[in-house]
Amino acid sequence: MDEQVVKKGRPRDESRNQVILDSTLERIAEHGYEAVTMDHIAKAAGVGKATIYRRWKSKQELVVEAISSIKSFEGILEEVDETNGLEQQIKQLLLSSFWSEDPIHQKAMAAIGAVLANHKELEYRLQQDYYRKYRLVFFAILDPYVYPERTVGLETLDLIADIGPSMVYYRAVVTKKPIDEPFIEQIVKKMIMPLLVNE
Repeated sequence: MDEQVVKKGRPRDESRNQVILDSTLERIAEHGYEAVTMDHIAKAAGVGKATIYRRWKSKQELVVEAISSIKSFEGILEEVDETNGLEQQIKQLLLSSFWSEDPIHQKAMAAIGAVLANHKELEYRLQQDYYRKYRLVFFAILDPYVYPERTVGLETLDLIADIGPSMVYYRAVVTKKPIDEPFIEQIVKKMIMPLLVNE
């Protein structure tokens, strides 16, 4: 019996993924979300457009992963030191989730945030991925402080969880001011902690 020859496609070069994700953030930081196309990203990354579409079905899907690649769920967890007090842990979480020393990342995140109102599918995808990671860690931090005695109601906790991301969004998109450590510290000290302590 003749041997059957099984043709295999070229193995996917996973190293290209990060190049594409980085190029996506760079293009958006420079030109804004609306102006950037998959063709632009492919050219900047030095790959064919087909290479991108084999990995991501749409621009929205690519952008969500690019934003998430700035800091993984595991990376956020590692930067929150559970030996610190509650206030410091929440501050570390906000900094890790929404602040970056890289100006390209900051500009890209602000540019994407600025168009969310007109791109509901993109907004939904980011909520399901990026913001979901933040909330998971937020409630994990609160667990040993709040849940044993149920000192804060669930509705209040849900509201408190949204304060940080909402203030970051407002500052970046509406006032167009930089997100920095002093700003994050004020959110935690003057808005989040009083609600947790006084409820």
